[in-house]
Amino acid sequence: MNSLRNRLSFGLILSLLVLLLAQWWLSSRAIENLLQAQLQDQLQQDSETLLAGVELDTAGALSMNSDRLVPAYQQPYSGVYYALQYKQDIRYSRSLWDAAFVMPTASGSNATITRQPGPDGQQLLVHARLYQKDDQLFTIAIARDITTLQNNLLQYQLANAGFSALFLLALVLIQRWIVIGTLKPLNTVQAALARLQQGEIAQLEFKGPDEIKPLVDELNRLLIAIDQRLKRSREGMGNLAHALKTRLARLSQLSADTDQRGFSTEVQALTQEVARLIDRETARVRVVGDLRPGQRVDLHEILSALVNSCKALYRDKAIQFTLQVPMNTRLLGDREDLFELFGNLIDNASKWASSQVSISLQGSTLIVADDGPGCSPENLNALTQRGFRADENTPGSGLGLAIAQDIASTYGATLEFKNGNTGLHVWVTFKPGALV
Repeated sequence: MNSLRNRLSFGLILSLLVLLLAQWWLSSRAIENLLQAQLQDQLQQDSETLLAGVELDTAGALSMNSDRLVPAYQQPYSGVYYALQYKQDIRYSRSLWDAAFVMPTASGSNATITRQPGPDGQQLLVHARLYQKDDQLFTIAIARDITTLQNNLLQYQLANAGFSALFLLALVLIQRWIVIGTLKPLNTVQAALARLQQGEIAQLEFKGPDEIKPLVDELNRLLIAIDQRLKRSREGMGNLAHALKTRLARLSQLSADTDQRGFSTEVQALTQEVARLIDRETARVRVVGDLRPGQRVDLHEILSALVNSCKALYRDKAIQFTLQVPMNTRLLGDREDLFELFGNLIDNASKWASSQVSISLQGSTLIVADDGPGCSPENLNALTQRGFRADENTPGSGLGLAIAQDIASTYGATLEFKNGNTGLHVWVTFKPGALV
């Protein structure tokens, strides 16, 4: 039952079956009640006609004139019968012949309707009512055979059941055809996924129901995020490998240097740089933690983890960090992307800060500011260019801010660099709805 097609078919069959059974029962009851109401009206008329022919002579003896009734009341076992009770005397129609039926007890002005077996295997509907005439009470019961009526009703019920079954089958086939046609675009998605796995395409193309499109859009967004993440990971590893290779080459050159004092000093500096590079990458991997794309992550938690990491990396500078971001502020995005974005900005601020780094949230804009030397106006627009370094004497690859710019663009955010009263201020403005 894991198939969507089978679930839809089962649900339709079950609901239609319940509806058709309800329709069958209600229609059968409605027709039966209508026919019985018409029959009761006829029995009421026959009862009143019989009452009109009842007379009492001067001696109080009962006499009846049933000539006004239809001849069927005179024919044996005709299916229409009557019984009249006056005191202890009960008189039956000649159509009963030598048979009789139970006289229902009638009271008040309302008729009593009962069903009981009759002569010759008949099923009788009996209408009994108490009448008053000439200050005397009479009970008249009119009975009619409803066997034919019940047989006709049964035939109608069977015919209705047959047509309902055919109707159900037709609806199921039509629904099956509609479901197969509706779900057919999923086969296209399946084929596209196979092509994606083989590397023939980079994104899924989908033309189908609107209910499926958000799923395909999320898959495409996830593919983009994974591709960008893989690209940045490769660039990060490449940058780290290049930095290590450069320093190893320098160590190799120093091995031939005869100045042992200068050799020891530079080896120590190079070793510290390598250790700092490794610590930065290790800290970044450690604070990223669980990677679940497309979630709302706690902005305060991310920034706190990055601040703690930078405190450890730049502990020799004793930087004072100020974090002014409300608790439980959430940002929609990939956890690793956000760590990469804010990590590069806070790391850059920590690198250039003299003693203070402040991080504050104003509306939908996050501001990272340091109290360092700032940046010359002619270099502000070049900060996000790959490989650009404002100071060649300061360690770094010149890729951090470029990566931050790429990530911000992915989320529709803008990255602005401004010189404050002291140091450089970076403004990250997110699009509406990204922050909650």
